[in-house]
Amino acid sequence: MLPPFRLARPRTLDEALDAIGDDRVPYCGGTELLLAMRAGLTRPEALVDLKSLPELQGIAVDGGHVVVGGTERHMDIAAHSVIRKHLPMLARVEHGVGNARVRAQGSIAGNLCFAEPKSDVGPALMAFGASVTLASPTGRREVTVEELIQGPYFADKEPDELLVDVRVPIPSTATRGAYLKYQITERPTVGVAVVHDPEAGTCRLVVGAVGEVPTVWTGTSPDEIDPDAIAEEVDPTPDLTGTERYKRHITGVYVRRVLEQLADVKAGK
Repeated sequence: MLPPFRLARPRTLDEALDAIGDDRVPYCGGTELLLAMRAGLTRPEALVDLKSLPELQGIAVDGGHVVVGGTERHMDIAAHSVIRKHLPMLARVEHGVGNARVRAQGSIAGNLCFAEPKSDVGPALMAFGASVTLASPTGRREVTVEELIQGPYFADKEPDELLVDVRVPIPSTATRGAYLKYQITERPTVGVAVVHDPEAGTCRLVVGAVGEVPTVWTGTSPDEIDPDAIAEEVDPTPDLTGTERYKRHITGVYVRRVLEQLADVKAGK
């Protein structure tokens, strides 16, 4: 049973910012929040429904970025023509998030703000060098997704802030990305994302799910990546899906496999 709470339905972003606070929690899909409430892990005084706010909706190209509104759902992001054109790897990741219920209800902002360690979306966005816009009654600030996710279930977001949108730099036409995950439950045990832009001379590889926060490696080329070294760098969390030693092993395996997948993407296979 859910604990009792009040429900607020603001009509504008300003009204929403006035409505949220320490015990007045914003929500859109509620896929993680409602589970936490049922488990007694959180008892907010009020929930603030963001689903109808036009300022948090839409997917578009703006100033060299793909901008995704915070309330956009995973299934809609996966199918959107702008995402499929400019960020095909992200489209594939969103298509495989959780289960059908999560994809149909869950929002990208909710996913990032909940900071679930076993997330597909956070590592993929980090590999693209994405950032988010946070709005509060006193103004706006922009932080990278890497900065936003501070720890397990802890995001760098104040109670009076809302995640308005996600901004992903549009990759060059030569850029290629790949994502691969291993899972024995609904959530991944390890997920590896890599994005290589040969024109800019950048390569970002992110290992998620295996530890409390994703591990980010930055270089110039996939050829510089040593899977065994990455496996030693990660900080695995032992749990029912594997020991520390096992998780290091599968990290190395999946880093190798995602690099092979990236090579296939570049070859047009």
